[in-house]
Amino acid sequence: MIFKYLKLDWTITLRQKIYLILSVGMPLVFFLIFTSLTKVPQSEANQIYKESLMSMTVFSLTSYCLLTFPVELVQDKQNGWQKKLFATPITPIKYYVAKVFKIMSLFLFSIILMFSVGGMIRHIHMSLYEWLVSGLLLWIGSSLFLSIGLLLAQHKDVKQASSIGNLLYLVLAIVGGLWFPISLFPQWLASISRYMPTYRLKQLGLDFIQHQTINIAALGFLLGYCILFIIIALVIQKKSDVM
Repeated sequence: MIFKYLKLDWTITLRQKIYLILSVGMPLVFFLIFTSLTKVPQSEANQIYKESLMSMTVFSLTSYCLLTFPVELVQDKQNGWQKKLFATPITPIKYYVAKVFKIMSLFLFSIILMFSVGGMIRHIHMSLYEWLVSGLLLWIGSSLFLSIGLLLAQHKDVKQASSIGNLLYLVLAIVGGLWFPISLFPQWLASISRYMPTYRLKQLGLDFIQHQTINIAALGFLLGYCILFIIIALVIQKKSDVM
């Protein structure tokens, strides 16, 4: 039943091409623009392009977590689709598992597309091992990011969830150092940036391709955020059920 519903959900998603274009198309265009704005020595280009690639890949992945995932959950509640599904053999657990599987497959789609453009158009040089492991780390890290989307999904109104998600999406991108290096920030803002989940997710991939080590601290931060947001979402949901 999970895979049958997943197939149906994917069919619906593919019909809404605008979401896919915004989620992966915009970060892809930003990557190409940012990496062509300034001329850099060939010796430095590979490193600068790698950092930009990690930033824009994270920018793409977070769009699914903060916009696609929560908005779909709220829409399904608001239009009664969830109730109709739960009247079938699809249980709430199967429903949420299918949703997570779909978003994680979208993660994979974005990572492959962004990495392919980085390698073929910007000629970023990395070993196959570095490409695979850095992509895997971003894929795992972004799955922990879904907890923020789960928290946003506690809103009962689609427009409200979408508005907050869009605002949070931009704030986390800017403050998390995805658009500009945090070295350009004032000291007080740079200190805040290091605690942003977007910054930690970016460092998870970037540290591996730079030093071939897994940033355990970044992974720990993301796991901590994941647990915190899930607990808050469950508390809010419990209070809503009582009311």
